[in-house]
Amino acid sequence: MFSDGSDIVNLLKGICNSIPHEAILLSGGLDSSILLHLTQPKNAITITLNYYSNDLKFSSLAIKGAKSFHHIINPDLNEIINSIRELVSISKTFDPIYIRNNVVQLIGCKHAINLGCKTIIIGDGADELFAGYNYLHKYVNEPQILCRKIKDLFDNMDFFSNRISKFYKLKVYLPFLEQQIIEFSKTLTINDKISRYEGCLYGKFLLRQHFLPILGEEIVWRKKEALEIGSGMNMYVSKIEELVENEQYVYGVQKAAKEGVKIRNKEHLFYYNFYRQFFAPPGNVQKKQTSTKKCTFCNTAWEWRGNYCKVCGAYPVKN
Repeated sequence: MFSDGSDIVNLLKGICNSIPHEAILLSGGLDSSILLHLTQPKNAITITLNYYSNDLKFSSLAIKGAKSFHHIINPDLNEIINSIRELVSISKTFDPIYIRNNVVQLIGCKHAINLGCKTIIIGDGADELFAGYNYLHKYVNEPQILCRKIKDLFDNMDFFSNRISKFYKLKVYLPFLEQQIIEFSKTLTINDKISRYEGCLYGKFLLRQHFLPILGEEIVWRKKEALEIGSGMNMYVSKIEELVENEQYVYGVQKAAKEGVKIRNKEHLFYYNFYRQFFAPPGNVQKKQTSTKKCTFCNTAWEWRGNYCKVCGAYPVKN
């Protein structure tokens, strides 16, 4: 039994009509394409690290018919590395997955500032509220587990976009995380969130159904991709690893081990070296906490639910 999707369309329209329409980060995924259509901002910013990325392909489709000017940003390695350093200093993490995904967002926001924008719209939150992540598909026949996984996602939501306003002169709007949308998502069935189309499971199914006439099949049935993959950032990992010599890696791993941190590869060490420019080893940081639980890979004090370390990126962490 599917819910009436007109409610979500009307809720999002109302929210989008009430916020500034200066700029949007446009990946060409479902969420940002919906918000592009509803807001028609002056500027749409897409980050692509190569000229054949999926984000470039789908954002170019999404922008057709929109009133926005499409800014296609192709950062070089220097800009990426400088932005990674900034990201580490702001987010206090050396988690490779977090960094690869969020450096794309940071670069986009800085370009919005360079354009003179004071505000920007980002599509964060829809994956958490409407079961957009691919790994959730395996629980589609286990509704209790799926509901628990979705609740854990919601309880652990921690978006870099929420930090941007604190460090940059840029107000971030997250329409999917407005309270009306959060409450609406709680009324949905499992089938509203995950269902099959042409034999394949898709998350955010209700959103896909009701924005299909507007966005078209290619965008609506685009498979979920992390920002690092859609933008091509994952292809830069080898370039980052080339910056760490073998001797530096051996020394860095040994030094980190003395600080209670297990380094997994050259990319991980590269980010950890940035982390140490700003912060003490994770195990040395005194935090107010009621739990004595620590990450077994970096010794950071555990202040969140689940078994994924937000500081070093280790998973699963067992205590």
